[in-house]
Amino acid sequence: MKNFFAGLLAVTLTCSLSYGQSIYSFEGLGSLEHQGMPNNFGMGEAGIGAPTAWHVNTQNPAHLVYNQFSTFQTGIELENRRFSGQDISGTDTNGSLRFLGYAFPIMPGKWSSSIGILPYSTVNYNTFSEGTIEGVESVNQVSDDRGEGGLTNFYWSNGFRIKKKLMIGVRANFTFGSIEKESVTSIIGADVPVSIVNSQNQESYTDLNFLIGLGYRYDFTEKTFLNFGLVYAPQSRLNGTSTLSWVRLSTTGSELDIQNLGANDIEQDLPETLGFGLSYQKLNNYTVGLDIETQGWEAAQNENQTFTDLFKVAIGIEWTPDYDNVSSYFKRVKYSLGFNRTKLPYIINEQSLIDFGINFSASLPVSGFSSLDLAFKLGQLGETGNGLIKENYFNIIIGATINDRWFVQRRYD
Repeated sequence: MKNFFAGLLAVTLTCSLSYGQSIYSFEGLGSLEHQGMPNNFGMGEAGIGAPTAWHVNTQNPAHLVYNQFSTFQTGIELENRRFSGQDISGTDTNGSLRFLGYAFPIMPGKWSSSIGILPYSTVNYNTFSEGTIEGVESVNQVSDDRGEGGLTNFYWSNGFRIKKKLMIGVRANFTFGSIEKESVTSIIGADVPVSIVNSQNQESYTDLNFLIGLGYRYDFTEKTFLNFGLVYAPQSRLNGTSTLSWVRLSTTGSELDIQNLGANDIEQDLPETLGFGLSYQKLNNYTVGLDIETQGWEAAQNENQTFTDLFKVAIGIEWTPDYDNVSSYFKRVKYSLGFNRTKLPYIINEQSLIDFGINFSASLPVSGFSSLDLAFKLGQLGETGNGLIKENYFNIIIGATINDRWFVQRRYD
């Protein structure tokens, strides 16, 4: 088990941030990714109001004060998606690094800090369409559209206890990345020469944004608590550059002519975000949590696209049968179950996109307070009616959590 644990860490540190295809990732900045860790993923992605001493809370920085140990978390994700729609079907499988975070106490119980990297959005699609040109029935137009890339958050979070039961935190995100889109259009007809044009567009972004968090705990007894969490991120401007070029191709694929249209400054507003979470917790036994989150994408419009506000509800429970049981390993395992429903900000054929998922996880004790984290999600995005495409998908996450007292000077040798 220890060899497997070490091997998993080595694999995650050498993986890249890439994901399976989603047809809808061509919209906006791409598919928006959950900003929590594997333990939150297993609870239906709830974590704004669910503090834990054994994991890194990347959803609400105020709850970092509960980290009394140095905590390192990482994980890889395997994803499979199946597409279905009118005359459309397909499947795609991929895997990548998904989670990487480290939290450590500076003043234990009063001030803890965390750094890490999480994907903000991902773009990975490949669509193919064929049809006639309006008014010219004998000429066909074939389009092959591809896109890849996305944005990543490198974050630095700090949580502070300002009163016995009240915490405040702040997370700074350096958001960076690029999105590459390519469209190959072919004009084919009996009485016209074949024309193939490749349009290539690359958008690159870098910017800084912030999120503020609050946390409060009400004690019923010494071991039962009611936790509250609140997070807020103001609307911010994401600046970047866009480079566009046109390439005319021969029927064999060789380049005949290249036109570089130069680089232009672009900008995209990141939405105002407001999230609320609460949880009922019995220490070392169970936690029941609820998150409600909204993002104001409707006010974060750009010149080329209209958005609607994102709204997400996540509910989950985690349960450890007997935390102190030394005779039964599986009674010390932490099990989680949850679900989430998200109305995404993208509008397709005047329809909102709905993403629904059911999540499961198990956190397996390994050594001391460390664990091997396994999680699974079964989800559905979109529908087959109204000209949309339905994506049925599942995610498998294999993660590791290391808790230890690092950077503590020995008093005795």
